[in-house]
Amino acid sequence: MLLRARFVFVLSLTFIFALFFIAISFPRASHAQIVPIRPVTVAEGFDFNVFASTDNVPEFASGAFAGPTVMAFDARGRLFVGTGSGKILILLDTDDDGRLDQVKTFATGIPLPLGLAFRANGDLFAASNVNAGPGRIIRLRDTNGDDVADEQTIILDNLPSNGDHQTDKIKFGLDGLLYIGQGSATDDGTPASGRPAEGPLNGAILRLNVDTAQLEIYATGLRQPFGLAIHPANGELFSVDVGKGEFCNFCQNDQAPPEEVNWIVAGGNYGFPFCDGTPMLDNPSCSGVRGPLLQYPAHLTPTALAFYTGPQAAEFNNQLLVAIYKNYHNSENIGGDLRRVVVDGTSASGFQLHDAGFIAQLNPIDPGDGAVDTIIDPISGDIYVARFDPVHHIVDSVHHHFIYRIHRLGSDAQPLIGPVMPAAIKAGTAGVTVSLIGRHLKAGAVIVNVTDNTVLSTRQGADRFELLADLPAGALATERTLQLAVRNPDDVQSNLQPFAVTKGDPNPPPDKSPQITSMFVYKKKRGNVFPTIPVGSNPKKFHLVTDGTDFDTNAQLLVNGTPLTLESASTTELVGRFTREMLAAPGELTIQVKNSTGKLSNTVKVSVVQ
Repeated sequence: MLLRARFVFVLSLTFIFALFFIAISFPRASHAQIVPIRPVTVAEGFDFNVFASTDNVPEFASGAFAGPTVMAFDARGRLFVGTGSGKILILLDTDDDGRLDQVKTFATGIPLPLGLAFRANGDLFAASNVNAGPGRIIRLRDTNGDDVADEQTIILDNLPSNGDHQTDKIKFGLDGLLYIGQGSATDDGTPASGRPAEGPLNGAILRLNVDTAQLEIYATGLRQPFGLAIHPANGELFSVDVGKGEFCNFCQNDQAPPEEVNWIVAGGNYGFPFCDGTPMLDNPSCSGVRGPLLQYPAHLTPTALAFYTGPQAAEFNNQLLVAIYKNYHNSENIGGDLRRVVVDGTSASGFQLHDAGFIAQLNPIDPGDGAVDTIIDPISGDIYVARFDPVHHIVDSVHHHFIYRIHRLGSDAQPLIGPVMPAAIKAGTAGVTVSLIGRHLKAGAVIVNVTDNTVLSTRQGADRFELLADLPAGALATERTLQLAVRNPDDVQSNLQPFAVTKGDPNPPPDKSPQITSMFVYKKKRGNVFPTIPVGSNPKKFHLVTDGTDFDTNAQLLVNGTPLTLESASTTELVGRFTREMLAAPGELTIQVKNSTGKLSNTVKVSVVQ
């Protein structure tokens, strides 16, 4: 994934299996024993548990390459995980105990997914790498709400991932464009015999408009920019870069450069292949090169970046978390861990990074077993770390494929909530229904307007994790910012989340077009999903569920232009019943959402069949 023979994913899977058979370079466990696992340790003030493993995710236990490679949370706080075996799973904690208890397969046939990113409208994008072929950016949509991607669209093809490195992690910027880490074709700029040479898109950060498929080179000179992160406050882009050179047990001739964390700017040149680490004045190739802000010892292989945000970040808010894959001995005692990095400065004055120690130490034994991704739960602020272990073991089920959940001590006893949906409304609006997704919400929990010291009329949303409440016109009369929270029946209150009442239309405006992201039909019980509706069916037994974004308070659910009677409504979901006339004859039904402003959503369809 990161280096030829340093990490199993750097080459095509065909070549990787060849490596196994000829037993070269790749770290592997003895055939005579099962490699044990050392205990994980976390920093003072934190706790952790195993969220997912080979014990509760059958896919993880199915082989060396079937472990987690990348993670992404959707807006409702559900964890999507790509696996080396080409699947995207949804790992659900339905009982809210911090451990998964349900696994769904969202997509299959996604070769080597190394990047996952949700767009604001709910579309999931994956960076995929075809065996001995190109890298791709794929859009995945679940249009009928059954938690299976029924649309897979290749947005961008033929990225150069058939060399020593591949198409890596992806992130949406605050500008709405998709940033792509694209690895180099070679280890050091010189192709090995029979291997691809560097191309114009190799060793770069690429930027993609996913609507038009317009691609541009954003920055160059990055050998393996495997992990990316967008600063949540200012939108600045940061990237790791894995240095060149094969590991030689820190022998005297090991001249490998350090690993890097870089601040990425448009048009920036970061030195690969002829200027490694800090640019040196006596190296002509370093002219104009931007140096790294932070360096780690060679060969440790940083794999992921994430800014620590959310209700648990506290004094570490907007600090950078860095996942280090390998655990080779070094004088700084760094490796096989999750590091905390203090970020100082601004885009105008420049940034400074300072490593402040570990958040978690995974303590892996094998150099091919370690952290490949880290991500923050947008609802609770828990930190998730994916551990991937492709090292050969006698028994496939003993691979150290884990996802850890790291959280502050005591946080599991406190209700925690994500951002308010919608986040703002224009002053003078008659009223608005708000939605809050939370963790550790007890039966009877209520949404509280902390600013006005009032308890809002609260009801449950689509599941146990969502609460809905109505903000009355009186609370929205003048421009101000309200602070909302959730209060459990035991009077324990959650973190605060802001809700803006704006003088003009807020950004994004409350009257922007609604967007349908998924739709499904069920009969009697929500789990009894029908892909089509039999003609002449009793409309009282069939329910239409439409999920999406930016549904306003008085949004209508339209079928062929006719509003349905709604059974439930929120800013993210409308549930209605068909009329008898709609199901009387075979044909396609066109479904839209219409906001009170007259704005119409995209259309989805369901068939009535004979």
